[in-house]
Amino acid sequence: MQKNRSYAGNISLFYAAVVILTVAFFIMLELPGLQPRSIVSMLAMLSAESVFFGFTVYRLRTPKSNRSPSPVQTGGAWITAAYAAAVLIAAALLDWGLQLQTPAYAAVQVTLLLVSAALLAVTGIYSRKAAAQEQRTNDATRAHTEHQAELKDIRELAGSWRHPGAQWLAELIAGLEEQFRYSDPHSRPDLYDTEEMLTRQISLLHDQVALLLTLRDPGSGWEGAAGELADNIAGTLLLRNRQLAALK
Repeated sequence: MQKNRSYAGNISLFYAAVVILTVAFFIMLELPGLQPRSIVSMLAMLSAESVFFGFTVYRLRTPKSNRSPSPVQTGGAWITAAYAAAVLIAAALLDWGLQLQTPAYAAVQVTLLLVSAALLAVTGIYSRKAAAQEQRTNDATRAHTEHQAELKDIRELAGSWRHPGAQWLAELIAGLEEQFRYSDPHSRPDLYDTEEMLTRQISLLHDQVALLLTLRDPGSGWEGAAGELADNIAGTLLLRNRQLAALK
């Protein structure tokens, strides 16, 4: 991250130098005074340079992953490059070549700017939606792993219970672990509510087992309560697996 900030600072200096050179170029080219059409070309080039600079800084500040750049980032780069090329081509053909009337030439450059801005905006919106979707998918998948880890903790906790029913309780939880082990670990954002229900149910089971360890005499109904919680978890897991299969 610190290295990216250093790069961004260097690019900012480079951008400032390019802007100064661009303005100086047009002033020297049109001495003793700038023509309106040349002012349009200068502003268009400054706009293209600003867009390129902004996209470069955005890429540097975007957290890197181990994967190659996403299609959205690649598309943004192509749009930025295409806009810069279009500005240069329009300036060369319509300003310096055909010497188009200033209003018409300005309309062309403004159109290029608006179209590029619209495409970048659409790309940015799609990028945010794709990132949010990916995050929800990762969260849902991570929840399944966390469920397995918590069940393991509950089983070990049950195994440490100094009570004749400790083995039965540990085997009950081990059975749930087995069902989770053979379930698809790759979840979907559409299953968020179901994964959340599993989280609550497993947390209730954890609390139940922790409570049993604090009681001298848990009474005669603790097996039924623990079995009911385990059945609820198994039922929700089965629902999750069916929902996941239906989405494939």
